[in-house]
Amino acid sequence: MPATGATISDLALSSRSGERTGPGAERRCPGRPPVLEGGERRELIIQAACEVLRNNGYHGASMDKLAHLSGMSKKTIYQMFASKLDLFQTLIRERLFDMKYRAWCPCPNVGPEEELVQILLSIAGSILQPDRMSLTRAIVGEIRDAGEIRKIMEGIEISGNSNQVEAWLHRQRDAGTYAIDDVEDLGRGLFNMTVGKMVLAELFYCNKPLTRLELEANIRRWVRIFLRGLPPPPRCRHSPAA
Repeated sequence: MPATGATISDLALSSRSGERTGPGAERRCPGRPPVLEGGERRELIIQAACEVLRNNGYHGASMDKLAHLSGMSKKTIYQMFASKLDLFQTLIRERLFDMKYRAWCPCPNVGPEEELVQILLSIAGSILQPDRMSLTRAIVGEIRDAGEIRKIMEGIEISGNSNQVEAWLHRQRDAGTYAIDDVEDLGRGLFNMTVGKMVLAELFYCNKPLTRLELEANIRRWVRIFLRGLPPPPRCRHSPAA
């Protein structure tokens, strides 16, 4: 019986002359495209969804277009994602906001201020990439018209308890470096005053794109302002000697 599974048309054109042959080799009909693993199929579907969203908007992103562009059947798409809403929620979370939640390993012998600068530079360098900004513009253009897009955005916790900025704030509070009372509010404010404002400027073409050096200088400036506004940790009070 021939092997079954999802395929992509581009891969069907590649040469199969180097494939293993013999009794243990997988049998395929001549010219049959290779079978893809689940992770490969998922990635192809998400890539196709990005392209369809940019070109057609959310309303125009039909499963027929997704199937054609990804080289998958609609049945395969629905096996990977329960619904169109589920697919695009996954796309937005993984393509736009995943960089805030990646694990961060603090470098040894680096002070708290420098560590925070490096965290924000990593986030900015990822979120300001042209492909991410293009996707963000496509989503923003659909917010008023597509109720499901609003539902997706409301369902994604952009400043959740596990993101890198808030993790840094938790570490400094636990270490007694700064007096930090509201981690979530401070984390959101810090993100907005550093990366968030640059995203808005890039989103609406308000400024020319910053160079790496300009980006770093801007983030360092606002980190210094933010840290100066934090009160010092309370001093330990010793009871008077008897």
